[in-house]
Amino acid sequence: MADRRDSGKVRIRRNVIALINIILIAWILFTGSCYLLFLRRDTVSGEENRNLARFPEFSIESYLSGEYTAALTRYYNDTVPYRSRYKKLIASKLLPLKGIGYGEDDVTIYGKAPEPPAPTEAPVQTTAAATEAPAAATATTAAPTEPPTTEPVQNDGEVTNNIVVANKRGMMLYGGGWGRELEYADIVSEYHRLLGDGVRVYSMVLPTSCSYYMPERFSSLCASEKADFDRIAEALDGVTPVDAYSALEKHKDEPIYSRTDHHWQHLGAYYAAEAFAKAAGVPFDPLTNYDKRTLTGYVGTLYGYTQSAELINNPEEFTYYTTKNAVSVTRYDTDFTNHRDEPLLLDPFNMLSSSYYMVFGSDETITHIHTSCENGRTLVIFKDSYGNALPSMLTGSFQDIFLCDIRYFRPDAIQFIKDRNTTDLLFAMCSFSAVGDNRLCIRNNIRR
Repeated sequence: MADRRDSGKVRIRRNVIALINIILIAWILFTGSCYLLFLRRDTVSGEENRNLARFPEFSIESYLSGEYTAALTRYYNDTVPYRSRYKKLIASKLLPLKGIGYGEDDVTIYGKAPEPPAPTEAPVQTTAAATEAPAAATATTAAPTEPPTTEPVQNDGEVTNNIVVANKRGMMLYGGGWGRELEYADIVSEYHRLLGDGVRVYSMVLPTSCSYYMPERFSSLCASEKADFDRIAEALDGVTPVDAYSALEKHKDEPIYSRTDHHWQHLGAYYAAEAFAKAAGVPFDPLTNYDKRTLTGYVGTLYGYTQSAELINNPEEFTYYTTKNAVSVTRYDTDFTNHRDEPLLLDPFNMLSSSYYMVFGSDETITHIHTSCENGRTLVIFKDSYGNALPSMLTGSFQDIFLCDIRYFRPDAIQFIKDRNTTDLLFAMCSFSAVGDNRLCIRNNIRR
């Protein structure tokens, strides 16, 4: 009789436990469903600087082909509520395991990296800014790789898949010119030959942050930008080289480059513009002629390409300078039509923090800046996205400035330059553009 009572109690206990499990699972499913179905979903990822997937439009054809259900899956996966918080949690706990780590894991390489170097007992040296801790890393003798011939990751052709994160800073690995730097020099020199001595032509190839902040033991992962710049300067014919490398090197302990973005900061553009103004023999405004504005929480493009916890967990300040000079700005489409008046620098109020570099404007425009500097000098700049930060630093140096992106420019370049009564022509782009496929855009803009 007692055994029956004990057996009944066990059965009741099991039923209670089973009921509790059913209620718990039902509660989890119900709560999870409400969470996923009814909470607000973001449409933009600030950390990754991209639009998130959109809810697909239904059609019988897309449903039968499976495209609709696949798009629906992408939408719910890509727009989980509070996605940003989860991304930061994942970045803090899981993503440090991603990439190839060296030394004590404060140097990580993303992309096609060389084999890990053999340990060494030599003391660690670094060329990083004094405010950053030196990298605990090991030496390497790996040779830099040839620059890729395929389309790079970023559409504007300035970011490669090979990125180093060290000392809370992301850096692109520069692969070297491999003779393409001489091709760039010849293409730029062709502009001088076609324009004649009436237009002063300048070449200012801009270094990237790897030249100044790569830990010394890993310097052989990059080719020498300075060596390629020197070869370009020697090969130019009738074109004045502008040494931005040395100008920036003097200020490498200042925030001249972004840590989380592949671009420089506005202060770096200021020092490069100063070197150009000196070469061009024009006046140049001191920083006291600018109002300084600083935005916090900036995490730029390099996080999007590495998903590095070290970058997202260490946002930086984005500082830009607004000139006190009176200017009028007209922007055109890339075929020099459909003009509209706009401010020189855009208001970042409605920008995502990852988009702060857009204060300098977009690439797919031709911008005309008319200044109060009445010296009769008209400057045309052919640039990549690095060059967007330059014109605002030259409003006290030229009467008119035309900013043109080499990748999207549609008019006949030589005729455009002549029609503007141009006195000065500047090629300003980073090393990756000068020796990469973007150099071909410069050539293709001749006699379209």
